[in-house]
Amino acid sequence: MANLKLIRIDSRLIHGQVITKWLKLSGASRIIIIDDELEADPFMSDIFVMAAPQGITVEVFSVESVLQRWKDDELGKGDVLLLFKGVDACYRAFIGGFPIRTLQIGGLASAPGRTTVSKAVSFDAEDVKKLKELRSQHVDIYIHIIPEESKIEFDKAVKNF
Repeated sequence: MANLKLIRIDSRLIHGQVITKWLKLSGASRIIIIDDELEADPFMSDIFVMAAPQGITVEVFSVESVLQRWKDDELGKGDVLLLFKGVDACYRAFIGGFPIRTLQIGGLASAPGRTTVSKAVSFDAEDVKKLKELRSQHVDIYIHIIPEESKIEFDKAVKNF
């Protein structure tokens, strides 16, 4: 069974903050990305595989394939940093049976129809609805951009949403 060291939603997936800070802090030797579109695009998947530091394994799954892999062998062995590109994939994985106890939100870009709740995180109404459902299932959710900054509890971030 894989040791899920950190489960994070970050629309940029693998980038400087994830590699230089969160990967090191988590102690993970594997990165698993869960994103339906990325799994369907081998070229883009390869770019993310190549973006990882030497010695770090990167795997890309759709929600459906990661749920099957979890059922088959609980993602194998090793320490894992798990990345979702957005709230919907995370929500669908959880509803499908993927074990998420703690969820870090590290970056969701602003766009029309989205409300900024911290400097790098914005939600739309559907995101908030799905995350509140996860909270109701006792998932600890917080916003934490970089380790040097304080984390913001999800409930506090969306209290005026």
